[in-house]
Amino acid sequence: NMLRLTNISKTFNPGTEDAKLALDNVSLHVRPGDFISIIGANGAGKSTLFGAIAGSFITDTGDIILDGEDITLTPEYKRSKQIGRLFQDPMRGSAPGMTIEELHRLTKQEKKQLRERVALLGMGLEDRMSQPVGLLSGGQRQTLTLMMATYNPPKLLLLDEHTAALDPGTAEKVLALTTKIVE
Repeated sequence: NMLRLTNISKTFNPGTEDAKLALDNVSLHVRPGDFISIIGANGAGKSTLFGAIAGSFITDTGDIILDGEDITLTPEYKRSKQIGRLFQDPMRGSAPGMTIEELHRLTKQEKKQLRERVALLGMGLEDRMSQPVGLLSGGQRQTLTLMMATYNPPKLLLLDEHTAALDPGTAEKVLALTTKIVE
């Protein structure tokens, strides 16, 4: 298994009147190459499940195994080397005050390669390498975040409704790019 969740549970605000059982003994086994969709109503725990996998918080119970390694207690910043993640909100996952070039600590040659790679995305980002990310459109941000999440191919890519906040035309472009990168 590439990813194995065994009986993970998470309660937020335990022992208070605001206690919320968000994950209740969830188990999931994912093989290499699997593409899985998690479907549920708002508040069902889909994003919380992704947060548990990505390490946004430590689960109350259960085990999380990624490619044979127990990452249950591994901090999020260490998991991020193996797990790429995109959020529904284009504002998350990027640093609005930094430029595209600043997001990557690069040599002059690497900057040239990054510019060429960004040009292939077809979103006009190659001409905006020195502008703050906060000035980019939602679609450009999601495209940039997707590229950053997959620049060094992760073992696992979590896409949390990453096109939901985009207009239909931009969403279609980002989905096509996502498919191309995943393939």
